[in-house]
Amino acid sequence: MADSVYLFYGNDEYLVGLNARKRVDAICPEAEQALSLEVIDGSAAKIDDAAAAIDQCVAAFRTVGLFGGKKVVWFRDASFFKNAVIMKNDRVKRLLGELASDIKAGLAEDQFLIISSPGVDKRSAFYKAVAAAGEVTEYDIPERDYEARPVALKRAITLFKREGFSIDSVAVDAFIEKTGFETRQIMNEAEKMVLYKGADRSITLEDVQAITSASSEAIAWDFTDAVAERKLGDAIRIFRQLIFQKESAIRLIIAIESLFQNLLRFKEYMDAGWLRLNGNRIQWSNDPEIDDYFSEMADDPRKMHWFRAGKFANQASPYTARGLAARKQLAVDTHERMVSEGSIPHDLMLETLLAKLCAPKPRRR
Repeated sequence: MADSVYLFYGNDEYLVGLNARKRVDAICPEAEQALSLEVIDGSAAKIDDAAAAIDQCVAAFRTVGLFGGKKVVWFRDASFFKNAVIMKNDRVKRLLGELASDIKAGLAEDQFLIISSPGVDKRSAFYKAVAAAGEVTEYDIPERDYEARPVALKRAITLFKREGFSIDSVAVDAFIEKTGFETRQIMNEAEKMVLYKGADRSITLEDVQAITSASSEAIAWDFTDAVAERKLGDAIRIFRQLIFQKESAIRLIIAIESLFQNLLRFKEYMDAGWLRLNGNRIQWSNDPEIDDYFSEMADDPRKMHWFRAGKFANQASPYTARGLAARKQLAVDTHERMVSEGSIPHDLMLETLLAKLCAPKPRRR
């Protein structure tokens, strides 16, 4: 039984899809797939679509292979397993219950079920039935930056090493800063870098800056970096690019609020003597008072990757704590106006805010 049912799930959709496909090909080689493989598309955002997909999967599961041979069902990209509304629907629960009952009853010798999904509720009866009957593999990118970044860095270094390339620590940090943590983006950009470098086997920061494309997440980081560093031209240019790419102005104002909250925190740590800058890196004090303070926090800043923490500290350094608090309040006030006032376009409100936040320091007389 454990060799007949497989569930691959997680938010790293590249690894989920890749390993599900590998399992399908291992069980049912390409030459046999025309007769023995049935693929059910599980991507569904509506109850009716989810129910139809499950119904199709149940029907395929209960159908014997052509000429009585092997039958492999791949329930691919089942996107609704973590959708609370869909999963609570009576029809969906009934159909999943039927599929779970079939799994519990046992599969025929040449019958296989492979499920791939971006996420699944581990409390559900369906998940428990699959976990009890078969093999379950999770591919998740950690939610917290300081947990996800080391995984992404290791993956990038391994990819380059496999191709015979070396990359120094500064360059690989910048590479991940641009690509983000998603495996598909890392692999695509690594492949592009390999083609770009050719016979030259050493990857530098200049190479990363020249050839690596920023993910949408990285572009958002570029935006907040420009704001923090008072680069108004860059901030407006990137802002307009993000809006053109259908990014929400509300999400961007939230990112600005978060930026100044982080800068204010790091400025306060520096003012308290808890950390000091050493170039692009930072050094934390060994004061026991710090341990007591940070033990109460959900996100200990000392666990943040040095590259990101160093950037926050460097960006906060030219400001006063009062100045950062005032800028954060400007962002909060603009956010409130966006939500409460309908007469002024959000884009215009945000551009006006950028002009205020990036205004140069007044000259002393």
